[in-house]
Amino acid sequence: MCDEPVIEYGISPPQKKASAFATIKQKLKGHSPYGILLKLAKQPTLRATAAFALSGLAFAVGTLLLARSMPVEAFGHFALAIALFNVFGLLAPIGVDQVLLRHRVDPGPRLLMRLVATGFAIGTAVGLAYMASSGLRYVDAAALCLVIIAGGIIATLASLARAAMHELHSLLLATAASWILIVIGALSLVFPMENSLLPLCLFALGNVAVAIWGWAQVDSTHRVAIHERVNIPWNEAFSLLGIAAIGTVMLQLERLIIPATIGINALALFSVLASVAIFPFRLLTASAGFSIIPKLRAATSMRMKRKLVRTEFFFIIGLLLAATIAIVTIAPYATHLLTGGRYEVSLNLVIAACMNGSAKVLQALPRAILTGCGNDKDIALLNRMGTLGLMASIIGAFIGAQWELAGLLYGVAIGSMVGSVPAILLARRSIR
Repeated sequence: MCDEPVIEYGISPPQKKASAFATIKQKLKGHSPYGILLKLAKQPTLRATAAFALSGLAFAVGTLLLARSMPVEAFGHFALAIALFNVFGLLAPIGVDQVLLRHRVDPGPRLLMRLVATGFAIGTAVGLAYMASSGLRYVDAAALCLVIIAGGIIATLASLARAAMHELHSLLLATAASWILIVIGALSLVFPMENSLLPLCLFALGNVAVAIWGWAQVDSTHRVAIHERVNIPWNEAFSLLGIAAIGTVMLQLERLIIPATIGINALALFSVLASVAIFPFRLLTASAGFSIIPKLRAATSMRMKRKLVRTEFFFIIGLLLAATIAIVTIAPYATHLLTGGRYEVSLNLVIAACMNGSAKVLQALPRAILTGCGNDKDIALLNRMGTLGLMASIIGAFIGAQWELAGLLYGVAIGSMVGSVPAILLARRSIR
């Protein structure tokens, strides 16, 4: 090997290092701490993350208040209902909400009737299955059906606001359920909730109110002129629905599998764990791609798209590291304190939760990239790849369940990471 420094473009390594420091110093020159914070506040991804963080905190606090005040089994049944809402409320639009991010579909009365009809069909089936599996009454099934209908309308309205670049309106709609839950949690301290019916009915009524308010905001500025209207491309809608379904089920996978493998009481413990250790990762999963999809659609060159993706990736990695350190440090103590000692979580369980959450965040980014700049074939292929990834996670969950809750979380995380590899390669190809 040569002992002399290698020269590239007339600059030796020490000179290059000094040049890099000079460049950084020049960029920071004249920027006060306030100016840097102001610049960060203008970053759409950071704003979305902050909004989802506040709503996630509201969801977590509401969940913990209910866990503290409700019997364990009743809380487990309510947690299962919320998981079903989170899955099927997003699937009720049958892909129309995703199509609105890509095409100019008119949000008129016809679209509203379609959303109500599909939401009713899906909600009825899910409500009856919930009633049969939990031994609850028809009124519980009706409340779950109602909240799924409202959830589908809210999801569609949030996508419509995102497509129109109405960031605040979209964030309010996307996070409304969390604010409703914290109100119910606060009420549970005053009005004891001995079963799942009362909180579920209150949750349904709150979401119906938000859906009515949201649709009332769809005025003439959102309508599409007749000559510009696009009929819903159903092949694309169903492909996007498949992608959304896989992503949504992945987020709620543990809640759906735990009752069948470990038991409803374990689901109650997981819901508490999710509130103190997993919710920051859920926020990052939700915010990953929230602002990047419309920006990728608007980007005029592949170079610009690659720059957007790099910025998003490194920003998310930094947030994952910070979240993991903070959660491992405080989660075991916070759980004991916030639940009055009713629930306890070990350090191993917290580490498993962090690994599980990180895997799902990294899985969401390639999906967002392909939704933003992939073609129809890419989306169809991502749909098939996502199915394989979901199956890998389910297999991991059932294998890991032999070692109780921590094992199940590790199993889902490993399956999720293995299943993400093909989607990452496809996303990389779409921006090259």
